Amino acid sequence: MQKFFFISFLFFTLCLLQAQTVSENWVPVSIEKDRSLFINVSGLSSFSGAEFFVWSLQELISPMNMEGVKGNIYKVRTYYHINREINRYSIIQIIFYDEKDNVLKQYSYEHKSDKPEFRFNYPIILNSDVDKILTKCLEYMSPSIEKK
Repeated sequence: MQKFFFISFLFFTLCLLQAQTVSENWVPVSIEKDRSLFINVSGLSSFSGAEFFVWSLQELISPMNMEGVKGNIYKVRTYYHINREINRYSIIQIIFYDEKDNVLKQYSYEHKSDKPEFRFNYPIILNSDVDKILTKCLEYMSPSIEKK
């Protein structure tokens, strides 16, 4: 019986320590009167190639409504796959939240092609949110490839 409690305690302690090592570090990208945009910079420094992944968080002052999403949207988290060499990106996942941080709806997208033009669906337009996200990401990443 003591062995069971010891193993349970050890397992609980290891799980707790592991949970504490996973952290998010949200930094502001832009703060405007009607919304704020942040990115999670945790792990960005480990990316050194052309492609990388990053989470963004958009907090809205006034709620937004969208067809297919029941309820008022106050936050939107988006997982981007960005190629800074060709200046294009794709969206991997979007999660919509209500005012109490409950998930209202989420969408996931797959991009299985080997061709960059099909994996990265959208161009990064100057002064767009993704352009601002890329610029902020570059502050935390290896400078081996510069933004075009």
